[in-house]
Amino acid sequence: MGRAQHLLISGASGYIGQRFVELAASRGFKVSTLGTPTSQGTVRESYEWRLGDTPPTGTFQGITAVIHLGHSWASDSTQKASMDNINVVGSEILARAAFAAGVGRFVFASTTSARPTALNAYGRIKHLIEERLQALPHPGQELICVRIGLVYGGPERGQYGVMAKLARAAPILPMFGLDRKVQPIHLDEVCEGLLAVATLTSPAEPGSARCPVLAGPVPMTFAAWLRTLRRALTGKGMLLLPIPIWAALLACDLTRFVPFMPTVDRERVLGLAGTEPMDSTADLSALGINVLDPLKHFGVARLGRRGLIAEAAAMLDYVSRGEVSSPGAIARLVRGIDRSGGGPLGLPRLVLRFPRLLRLFEPLQRRAGHRLAERLYLAAMVSESMPPHSGATGPSLLSLLAQVLGETAALPFRLVLGDRFQ
Repeated sequence: MGRAQHLLISGASGYIGQRFVELAASRGFKVSTLGTPTSQGTVRESYEWRLGDTPPTGTFQGITAVIHLGHSWASDSTQKASMDNINVVGSEILARAAFAAGVGRFVFASTTSARPTALNAYGRIKHLIEERLQALPHPGQELICVRIGLVYGGPERGQYGVMAKLARAAPILPMFGLDRKVQPIHLDEVCEGLLAVATLTSPAEPGSARCPVLAGPVPMTFAAWLRTLRRALTGKGMLLLPIPIWAALLACDLTRFVPFMPTVDRERVLGLAGTEPMDSTADLSALGINVLDPLKHFGVARLGRRGLIAEAAAMLDYVSRGEVSSPGAIARLVRGIDRSGGGPLGLPRLVLRFPRLLRLFEPLQRRAGHRLAERLYLAAMVSESMPPHSGATGPSLLSLLAQVLGETAALPFRLVLGDRFQ
């Protein structure tokens, strides 16, 4: 059945669409596109069409599934989350025409941000489209709304392109929403998932859903994602300075006037600020999609390993005040971190060089889920298990006074930076 299927894709010139067309054609599927005409040799038919128009006559001839990826960001900016938004109107017109022509399956590319209360128009529009499409009559036909997470990889376009430019821009980056959870998923994994949804004999089998989620199964903080991205693209660390959302929105407006800086759309900032993780494990399993760690996709697993070893050495130096730094102790700490499923935190290079600066990032109280606090606790246990330093002496009055002054000076930094590695 799979080899005979004929897929129609809207938005084939977009970030996801272009790669999806390549993948589907390479797997032997017949592929036609709807939108900007393309001269790709892998495309069977290319129909000129715009959101809001009625599809040309004969568009759905022999089509087994429609994958609707097309989206107008301009309409989100002008029409916001209203019924006049061309994305709502155009998606409904396309779905009605497909069902009327007897197409068996209509796949709508939605987002994990699709909610009526989403901070950005994009999330609210996607939710509204889901509701409108689900209200359409389609007896015996399937409507599947796929909720997609934070997509990365491939050409640096769209949101991924903006994040890549920011990650490369500077080692110090003021940023909002650093503690928000995101679910990165590689472009190829998204396309594999969409192809599975569009072509599986029974995509709604147990473990799947009417609105399957294509997103990384293990959420990570936005801060951790930015550090991962910078490490992958430059091999360097990054210091992130938390700022309020209003400052980020003001910075978006200013990027339009600053030369050589990537222009950042307020819509994308609000989208990141309002992200909420969704459980994707069952859907990924049902579709046969294995989401890899981003570092493996970037091909820098060794770089990540070296970073983990350097961080373990710094933590041991910090908790033991320089008394424990043997290769055996470092290896033991790295194994402990490995067992907890963790990778490098992305500590700044200055901290790796001067481990005492870890005090600026240590939270005032150790709490569950704080990655830095948990690793410092592991480091302390490893340090205590090692033989005592033969030359160790008790603290002097002068050293105690220096410690009190140091703690006083570090306190405001700990209040501000203590949640960075949450």
